[in-house]
Amino acid sequence: MVAVPQFPPEILQHIISTTWQMPLGSTDRIVFMRASALVNSTWADIFDLVSTRDVYVPSAAFCDHFIGQLRMQQPSAPAAPPSSPLSRLFRALTKPSKTCSVKRRSPNLSCTSITFQLANVDVHPDRHNRVRLPMAAALDELLENIDARSLTPNLRVFTIEYLNAGFDDVLARSTLDALPEQVTDLCVRYAFSPEMPPMLLRALQQQQERKRKVAWRSHTLRDVTIVGAGQYAASDMSRACPSARIVCL
Repeated sequence: MVAVPQFPPEILQHIISTTWQMPLGSTDRIVFMRASALVNSTWADIFDLVSTRDVYVPSAAFCDHFIGQLRMQQPSAPAAPPSSPLSRLFRALTKPSKTCSVKRRSPNLSCTSITFQLANVDVHPDRHNRVRLPMAAALDELLENIDARSLTPNLRVFTIEYLNAGFDDVLARSTLDALPEQVTDLCVRYAFSPEMPPMLLRALQQQQERKRKVAWRSHTLRDVTIVGAGQYAASDMSRACPSARIVCL
């Protein structure tokens, strides 16, 4: 057991919240999640408070785990291998610390924001300059479950972070039609890693053009923030979200 100084809970909550909301990569976020389940009962309970309120989905395995929690049942067992490192990690995360006697919160009721990162697995372009987003299927599954079962009644903010990807996916993703009515804020961020070849970045930017059609629409979103996109982002998004205030940064 790691010895942790006896800071006041307010300071611990500030430390955990600040760290949790940093732009961590999926590997670093999983390490922080795992460590937070093992520190001590106070840390584990505050982390549970923070992470069930502002949910970050670092992997498809965690998305399955989160959907299972929302549905108040155990997530389905992974197909193969049955004892992969990720499956062992998330089984450990579902177990409270040995010293923690606080009842775990319901993510379904606690969740007010969800952040989902869609990372292109090919930082270097192939001959077709294709963009592959493995987490897109997990995003679709989460939205479909929330919509079909009327989950996350307190969800207000939904964030999609694109890493090393183009600008076309968000308006072509028809499952965004399943965003629940209680979500009022949508944030779409685009970022590129230092390993992204400049020629590919230029190609992605040059390929961006005004969309002829959008695959989804929402009349309940009130604020949409777009970070790092091109010149047509606001006008295109206004067609998908006609009632929203669109801000491009």
